[in-house]
Amino acid sequence: MSIDRQSLPAISANTKRTWQRMRHDHSAGGVAYRYIGDEGELEVALIATKGMSRWQLPKGSCEIGESTEETAIREVEEEAGLSTRREAFLKTIEYWYWDTYRKEVPELVHKEVDFYLLRVVGGQINDECCEVDAVGWFAPQQALGMLTYDGERAALELALAKLDSQR
Repeated sequence: MSIDRQSLPAISANTKRTWQRMRHDHSAGGVAYRYIGDEGELEVALIATKGMSRWQLPKGSCEIGESTEETAIREVEEEAGLSTRREAFLKTIEYWYWDTYRKEVPELVHKEVDFYLLRVVGGQINDECCEVDAVGWFAPQQALGMLTYDGERAALELALAKLDSQR
């Protein structure tokens, strides 16, 4: 969504300062999954950040010229060590937050994250990425209970429904 600041009605000085400190960030991530064992049990990969206090799906910002699909695949490889293949687009989640990381003045961020269903085709799960504290494989219901964010939980629920319909 693009906002033309010139067309906005008169606003207060405080609101103007907020607009000057606002940015849009587009990221992408994936529900990386595999089937294991004789029964073909489903597992999904989650990463932990913030001192193991936040469990989430691998995701990250798009690089210049990169599609969100390419971003999702790259981020899963960087953060979890897994090579994946795209199976389906799941959904876009959207939220706002104040970015205070290394900033004198907090910046309001409007973030959109595109999530994809990604089948694991190789690699070895690892937590060598400096942004990640841990990486693990989890049964679907366990993963749903561990995810910190509702939007990511909704993406995982969509992924599980798609996978269930394929069996």
